Amino acid sequence: MQVAPERCAVQRLIDTLSLSDQVRHYLLEALTSGRLRPGDRINEAELARTLGISRNPVREAVSGLAQRGFLVSAPRRGHFLRRFTPQDVDDVFSFRICVESFAVRQALPRMRPGDHDDLARLVERMVAAARGGRLADLHQADMALHRRICELSGNRQTLRAHEGIDTEVQMLIAYVDLEREPPMHSALAHLPVVEALASGDVERAVAAMRHHLETTWAFVHRMYGRAGRGEPPGEADERAGAVRRARA
Repeated sequence: MQVAPERCAVQRLIDTLSLSDQVRHYLLEALTSGRLRPGDRINEAELARTLGISRNPVREAVSGLAQRGFLVSAPRRGHFLRRFTPQDVDDVFSFRICVESFAVRQALPRMRPGDHDDLARLVERMVAAARGGRLADLHQADMALHRRICELSGNRQTLRAHEGIDTEVQMLIAYVDLEREPPMHSALAHLPVVEALASGDVERAVAAMRHHLETTWAFVHRMYGRAGRGEPPGEADERAGAVRRARA
């Protein structure tokens, strides 16, 4: 059966857009998993060969990620994975604390027993992943728990704000190589948040979420400080500074 040229052209366009989305997801996974590091160059020709596709969908995906700020362009050199500064860390985590604290305040009055059970199961998934050394699974369950709380807020703007910084948070954490923290410690750090939510006490739940995020913020900031200055600042001083900034 012969297909009209116009239909073939439309099909090729659909296929190209689909491939572009697939390449974008592939690159995002590489950015957030740490397989690509800050400053790494995106070799479009090599990526196209690796994936067995033309360069057009690769170019579209790279351009889209550059527009979102995850990649930066250098004239005649191509695109590179964005480098983060300590100020970027502060900007992302201070906003994340605002968003997720607000999400807790909105979500808790709406939560039902089944919602609390779902969050508890996510912590169980993290513990099982930590016990089995499955760091990717641990990371996925971690992000799912935070995203679920934002979903339970019932506020689309809250969820949209969280999704807006989700990739940056994952990139920041992938860069500082948080798997050096004992996996079980990372998993159990979420338990106080889930327990505080189950208590029904809004202020306790907000405090637990803030403490959890401030602790991560301080660690990430310290690691970026080390990258920028050659040595880490004092842990106590950095933690205190992070907490002061979060509460400002």
